Amino acid sequence: MLSIDYIRKNTDKVRENILDRGLSLDKLEELLIVDKKRSELIESQSSINRRRNEIASILKNKKDDTLIEEGRSLKIQRDIIDKELNVIEEEYQNLLYWIPNIFQDEMPKGEGEEDNVEIYAWTPKDKELDKKLLGKNNKSKSHMPSMPINSKKDFILKDHIELGEMNDIIDIKQSAKVSGSRFSYIKKEGVILQWALASFLSQKLIKEGFYPINPPLLVKEKALFGTSHFPVDQDQVYQVDSSKIEDNNKLYLVGSSEPTNFSYFMDKILDSLPHKFFANTVCFRTEVGSWGKDVRGIKRVHQFDKLELAVVTHPDKSNDAFYELLDINKWFWESLEIPFHVILKCRKDSGYYASSLQADIETWLPSQKTFMEVGTCTNTTDYQARRLNIRYKDSNGKLQYAHTINDTGVALGRALITLIDNYQQEDGSIIIPSVLRPYTGFDIIKKN
Repeated sequence: MLSIDYIRKNTDKVRENILDRGLSLDKLEELLIVDKKRSELIESQSSINRRRNEIASILKNKKDDTLIEEGRSLKIQRDIIDKELNVIEEEYQNLLYWIPNIFQDEMPKGEGEEDNVEIYAWTPKDKELDKKLLGKNNKSKSHMPSMPINSKKDFILKDHIELGEMNDIIDIKQSAKVSGSRFSYIKKEGVILQWALASFLSQKLIKEGFYPINPPLLVKEKALFGTSHFPVDQDQVYQVDSSKIEDNNKLYLVGSSEPTNFSYFMDKILDSLPHKFFANTVCFRTEVGSWGKDVRGIKRVHQFDKLELAVVTHPDKSNDAFYELLDINKWFWESLEIPFHVILKCRKDSGYYASSLQADIETWLPSQKTFMEVGTCTNTTDYQARRLNIRYKDSNGKLQYAHTINDTGVALGRALITLIDNYQQEDGSIIIPSVLRPYTGFDIIKKN
């Protein structure tokens, strides 16, 4: 979250930042009023305490009934102020949670997806596209291939669910009977292909100095507030029945390993920076607000697997870490020879309150003639670290807040969609990218 000192000194900038996101100023204006009242109460509290200390000092040497009575009256006043301040403090903290992070200048202004700015695009044929071919509103789209990789001729393309069912690697009909809509069974070679994707990226990350972590999938509210998934996106998270949990703790299923990853450093003073790590976990989301969208197949489901990257680093190094993660994403999709582009999200399309600098990686689906988001990279600066109290000592021994950067890495369900779509053959079989074959043990998916 933003510090109150920053908000007081930069109120106009905070207002502009909120409006750039397309949000209401109501929470900020309410916070400013509450903060003023809180400051007045703290000053009154301090003034009363000072006077009570003065009285106590005088009464050590002589008895004075008038001062004794004044002391009693001041105690009553302070008790009233303390109660009022307790109420104000809770309101004050809740309002602070609703103030979003400050965008870096690099983040473009805009009204929606059409104003996202391409900063990189790549195809197997042309490799990195010239910057002149990039722009807003998916300008590079006209240079994306119309047919899958290795296709010798044009043919009628199928989508991932048709191909998945044809090759017996995806079953959404049985999962609907078992669990309802927006669940799936991934089977056979489809599972092996997902394992291969995770193994391929994991080996790269370890070589680049990242270490693996296996975090819990159930977290307390503090972890979700700490990473700004609460209170804004609270309706996206599943809560479990706390009556069956020790101490009746409220626990929530993670929609991303990000909250539990960064909460590992909660309330710690770090001896060294950076910490670069990754987690491969199951994730859960309600997908409230998306009903009726992307309902066909496995693109938007309630349960999915992701290998996510995370960095905790020095403030001066956070943008370097951000672009390091983006470079890993580029390497990954280029190694798979998948057409893709990278876009800087415009401010109104960046719904994540913690974001200061944010980019999406979107792969090309030739069967749909469109891009699909497969990952997001975000520099949250010290926004999450303040909430989670993640600190380090600077060269002068002073405690400072670290910066946190998170990246999707690979959402395995969407990566599977991408590979199926881009490597389909006319007979419905699916070629395996050459870099994954050492991990799969086969070079084609084809129903016998």
